[in-house]
Amino acid sequence: MVDSIDEGLVTQFSALVHQEAQQMTSRLKPYVKIQQMSGDVFAYDGLGRVEARLADGRNPKATFDDITHNRRKISRNRYVVNLPIDSSDVRGALLDPQSEYATAIAGAALRQYDRTIVSAAFADVLTGRDFETTTTFASDGGLTVDATAGLTYEKLLEIQKNFIDTDVNNDVEERLFLTITGDEHTALMGETELTSGDFSRDFVIEKGKITQGVGLDFIHFADSVANPIIPTASGERALIAATSKGICLGISKDMSIKVQPRDDYIETTQVQVVFEIGAVRTEGALVQKVRVTA
Repeated sequence: MVDSIDEGLVTQFSALVHQEAQQMTSRLKPYVKIQQMSGDVFAYDGLGRVEARLADGRNPKATFDDITHNRRKISRNRYVVNLPIDSSDVRGALLDPQSEYATAIAGAALRQYDRTIVSAAFADVLTGRDFETTTTFASDGGLTVDATAGLTYEKLLEIQKNFIDTDVNNDVEERLFLTITGDEHTALMGETELTSGDFSRDFVIEKGKITQGVGLDFIHFADSVANPIIPTASGERALIAATSKGICLGISKDMSIKVQPRDDYIETTQVQVVFEIGAVRTEGALVQKVRVTA
């Protein structure tokens, strides 16, 4: 019976999980702001706009301009992946560079990162100095694009128009993205304006997947799985169109990995990964809801 696991193997397995996480990557993490969290509750603090005024005449009296302080609550949640491994498989699993355990653990963690970001996109937000005000997506200035009749080139133009008209991405170039599933991918592949060289000289199709359109990066997610990251409700799904400043991901505790024997089970070793994260929409104008038919 294996009473303990060599610390070198634990370190190697931990490194392998982190390596798998880096190679797989969270699909949305590169498109959001990252903040290190401390404490149970973390405040995301942003600033609104301020405009210059005409200072007319000689020696005008100084007056202060007002700028909105945008404080939003991020609550952290703890997540865990806890796998039992039979002791007869421990050494092979820990030493195998293609370990399916490491891949499964890293994949589960990264999907939760994406799921947390998606959940925050349209959720109510607690705002104010003491988080006393509940702000809905609509009251936050979030816009909704109705693409239930089909996600088309014209609907992508509407998304861009909304960003331009709300002065998003006009002064400083930001990354814009749109989440899509297989249904939307198929629809967009049929849009000649996106795929034909007569309309665009950008290489928007890579290895059979459409990756870009009208300045938006398309982020692909599965729909026909047990727990889809882009959920379906009442025959519709809500896609996210946002800028790289639209959602903040707070990380209180990055992935920590523990491998230890479980003497309360016969020849069983426990592999446990724990992490704590939260997310919040930073400003309604930076995020759009795109309604499509599932």
